[in-house]
Amino acid sequence: MIIIYKSELYLMTTRQKKMKTKLNTLLFIILFSTTSISFAEYRNFDDGETTDGEIAVDLLLARPLGLVGTVLGTAVHGIGLIFSIPGGNVSESSEILVKDPFNYTFNRPLGHFENR
Repeated sequence: MIIIYKSELYLMTTRQKKMKTKLNTLLFIILFSTTSISFAEYRNFDDGETTDGEIAVDLLLARPLGLVGTVLGTAVHGIGLIFSIPGGNVSESSEILVKDPFNYTFNRPLGHFENR
């Protein structure tokens, strides 16, 4: 004979609710992350105008990552000076590791990702 107590039944339903909430949250995240990617791909690139999404991505992702790249590039350039000074390519090293990330981060219009 099987006896199910009310507390055990309540625990099962609470676990099921928590699992359902987690599953719904995961599906929500997957749904909106994939739709934003597809909308980003659907754009006419010949018009030359920046969209709100491009500006948001630039402000929230590209600029902070560019700042990190600038700092890391400066550190790598500083460490690599012991090799680039004898080789005579300090200017090329600084161009690639410091100036390019700096210009990408600070010297381009917001929302413009093209190379100049």
